[in-house]
Amino acid sequence: MRGKKVLLSVVGIAQDVGADEASDEMRLVTTGELSGKDDAWSLRYTETQPDTAETHKVTFTMQDGVVTMSREGDYRTSMIFSQGNRYESSYNTPYGALDMGIFPTQVKYSVDDARGEVLLKYQLDIQGQYSSMREMRIRFAPSHRA
Repeated sequence: MRGKKVLLSVVGIAQDVGADEASDEMRLVTTGELSGKDDAWSLRYTETQPDTAETHKVTFTMQDGVVTMSREGDYRTSMIFSQGNRYESSYNTPYGALDMGIFPTQVKYSVDDARGEVLLKYQLDIQGQYSSMREMRIRFAPSHRA
């Protein structure tokens, strides 16, 4: 299936368990491309860092209840979100690679041929140490931009 243009909203929340401080929240609204059919979908978009104007290509795939995410560029990584299954990888930066582990506690998605939603909740470890609980919500719908 040829990709369809979509408008998407990404919300990322980081919360230290037991912390009294407010959650860190990131929001992004951008356009992307959705392709796939039935139970195999791919969502692609480009992130731009507000402070450096660096861009990173991000791809999410959703199939058989599993979500994978890959980010290209200077800060590249890949993650596999399979509920209840720990995944270990590297977070590559211009300054070196960091060991990263995720343990998804919620992996949900709903996609049809033009719109959908992805919800991910997971524990993040960096260099073998607990970092935070994370939540990512992505919603997308048809874009009417040319």
